[in-house]
Amino acid sequence: MEPLHPLRIMVADDDDDDRELFREIFERDERFTLMGCLESGMEVLNEISRKKNIPDVLLVDMYMPFFTGVDLVKALAELDAAPTLYKFVISTTTNIAENESQLDSPYIVFLKKPVTMQEINALPGVILGYMQHRLEKVG
Repeated sequence: MEPLHPLRIMVADDDDDDRELFREIFERDERFTLMGCLESGMEVLNEISRKKNIPDVLLVDMYMPFFTGVDLVKALAELDAAPTLYKFVISTTTNIAENESQLDSPYIVFLKKPVTMQEINALPGVILGYMQHRLEKVG
């Protein structure tokens, strides 16, 4: 899937090193415009629901203090803050399918958190592939 314009992406992860890696890969990929690398779900909720700073894609870590990725996605849904926002919840755990069953939306995807440089560098393409698949499924 090649978007007509760069997709605006927002990333949230409580780990400094992970945020820096995500920042690097999305800043160098011309298919994306990085709107911010935030430390918590609370910051994301503030940006999207209060400031109306809504990206096209949200990439959020599953396990963060105060707000898990699932809790954040549920809060955004309850507020109807960004119903068509593509939400990618990433986790290093292998039981992501258990969490996915909690959410029923064509705009939410659970991904295994990339751990190798090859996986990290492939992440933008993986995200675009999932978005294309969901568009074909929904449309």
